[in-house]
Amino acid sequence: MILPIYEASNLVKTMAFADVIFTGSIDEEYLKDTQSTLVLITETVNDLDKRANNRFRNMLYGVEVQIFYGISFDKSILDIEIQLARLLEKNDWQLTQSKSHINDPKTNQVTKVFYFEKNYLLED
Repeated sequence: MILPIYEASNLVKTMAFADVIFTGSIDEEYLKDTQSTLVLITETVNDLDKRANNRFRNMLYGVEVQIFYGISFDKSILDIEIQLARLLEKNDWQLTQSKSHINDPKTNQVTKVFYFEKNYLLED
């Protein structure tokens, strides 16, 4: 089974709106880059659940998807975000939180954060 952060990353890549997608952490060379649109996907939940016959039967994973829009981003931000949420939902991820947009006063860069969770039912 592929790690959930990579599963989510592969889905986001199909949308082709971001210049770079990172899993886990952002490479140091991009930390001050406000021109590129970056996506950071990190793990937030990793729980075993639903025990039966002394064995767990379910794994719940959560991911945080942070979008750092480049200051010259010229596509509809809301359309991108709706498409992203629907794409992940279509692939069995549930949107659990959608945070407000933040506009950095120093760089004028807009950021957005989503949280998604997915249940993996395990076979014997």
